[in-house]
Amino acid sequence: MHYESNVIELTKQRRALALDEDYISLLDNGLSHIYYVRNYVASQEFIIVSETILNRLPENCRPITCVFLQPNFHVIRRFKHEILQHVIESDQLAHFYRLFNCSISRFFDAL
Repeated sequence: MHYESNVIELTKQRRALALDEDYISLLDNGLSHIYYVRNYVASQEFIIVSETILNRLPENCRPITCVFLQPNFHVIRRFKHEILQHVIESDQLAHFYRLFNCSISRFFDAL
């Protein structure tokens, strides 16, 4: 029996990627996703997007990979309403506040 497969069901929490990282799913509708990842040891933040999200961006905003570093986080402004809806519907609002120490509106205003 593989016990790790039921970790999310049992604890209602996602397993950490690593002890020094935290992440939040800003958008995930099955076809498209936007994940924010923070690595505490390296003091790095980045956003990972799916190819479908990447393709929705203007060509001059697309990196070679599906990874955005902090200076380029502003590109996710285009998905503000989708992100807001997903964070609320997926019950991640408290986690969002803990990570960013601000409301979603203030987060997007600061980008």
